[in-house]
Amino acid sequence: MCVCVCMYERKRTMKLVALVFLLAAPSLQLDNGLGLTPPLAWSSWNFFANGVNESVVLETADALISTGLRAVGYEYVNIDAGYLLHSRDASGHLQVNPEKFPHGMKFVADQLHAKGLKLGVYTDISNRSCGIGPGSLGHYDTDAQTFASWGVDYLKVDYCGPQYVSPDASIQYQHWQALGEALNRTGRPIYYSICPHTYAPNASTAALYAGDLVYSPPFAWTADQRHSLANSILVEYVNSFDMWYGKAYKTGGIITNIDAMLYMTQLGYSTKGSWNDADMLQVCNYGKGATPHSPGGMTLSEYRAHYAVWSVMASPLILGFDVRSIAKDHPDCLALLTNPEVVAVNQDPAGLPAFLVSQETNSSTVTSISITSQVLARPLQNKGAAVVLLNRAEFTQELTVSMSDLGFDTSKDVLVARDVFQRKTLPPNTLSGGYFAALVPPHDVVMLTIAVKS
Repeated sequence: MCVCVCMYERKRTMKLVALVFLLAAPSLQLDNGLGLTPPLAWSSWNFFANGVNESVVLETADALISTGLRAVGYEYVNIDAGYLLHSRDASGHLQVNPEKFPHGMKFVADQLHAKGLKLGVYTDISNRSCGIGPGSLGHYDTDAQTFASWGVDYLKVDYCGPQYVSPDASIQYQHWQALGEALNRTGRPIYYSICPHTYAPNASTAALYAGDLVYSPPFAWTADQRHSLANSILVEYVNSFDMWYGKAYKTGGIITNIDAMLYMTQLGYSTKGSWNDADMLQVCNYGKGATPHSPGGMTLSEYRAHYAVWSVMASPLILGFDVRSIAKDHPDCLALLTNPEVVAVNQDPAGLPAFLVSQETNSSTVTSISITSQVLARPLQNKGAAVVLLNRAEFTQELTVSMSDLGFDTSKDVLVARDVFQRKTLPPNTLSGGYFAALVPPHDVVMLTIAVKS
């Protein structure tokens, strides 16, 4: 069954609500000049959670360089929750845990900068975090100045205290905006990544989470308001798990992250300086991380699908495995991540958003498990395009995409297709007839870039 991807009525309602909010809320441009392409980063959370320390961070930095990940663009080293003490000092400043980071955060930043890398840290918009350490509520200016003094380049801001900061769209926006303004006032460009919440509606793939407060921006926020607010905005039903689909503390998995990006936001909202964020990658964890996972994690083909979809959706690519051992333990997965053609799709300088070309289901009720395939595409510079054919089913399927659906006119355009994972140009007759077809194994993808021959 082919499912319409327009969802007109939902969008019409969203626009009416958004208009009321737009008239009520002022807007201040974030104006930090960052995020012209999605960030390429490593984060400590998925593997180490609260167990991160100075040695892990500096050893990871060296490993990013030695594995070739830095060479393809991964530059941020993000320390998530777990680096702070629970309490502030007598003057109200954050305190770095001296046992975990004996030389302090400025030392870590200096070490990373000397290696050609950048430092990211974590806080919360409320007065509590999801890990160890306080939130920033009531201390936005103080904490912003602290982060700047440390030499921080990236700030992830969680939302773990909705009882302290209301999830109301307007109130929540004011808090995110206030912290962004505080960062601006420091004079240091700091990438601003936020994790807003809204209530999931009882419809489509969101119905499983209906009424839950989920990691997604309120529907009332317009595109312009979001672009003025943050460099990236998290969109998911639950945190990313190292599994295709299943039950952890909640039902989740990589396919639910994809579905949230398609239902809880609009892909078209992504643009230079402000990106929809599908959450940190679980690629290459193989069930060894600190976050929920299936036994052994996912397969290499599932990780390939995970990486391809995040890339084409222009999501930040934030690694979450132990980089120190990847070359020895999983060289095939490392090769997947260092494929420059996958990264190039994500980092395309045109900065255009992705779109859903088509979606097939095996039921009239759209759920994460009834969707059997999806085709996603992204326009690239020089009138090119990237396309991912995703097989979500348990069996091999032939998936197709029309060149006209990608914006090409085959009566005029001479097209050249390249298989991104095989890293080879396909024969000239591959696109004859104006479409591309491929047999895609279960839980896997075919990823192409298509260029107009000059």
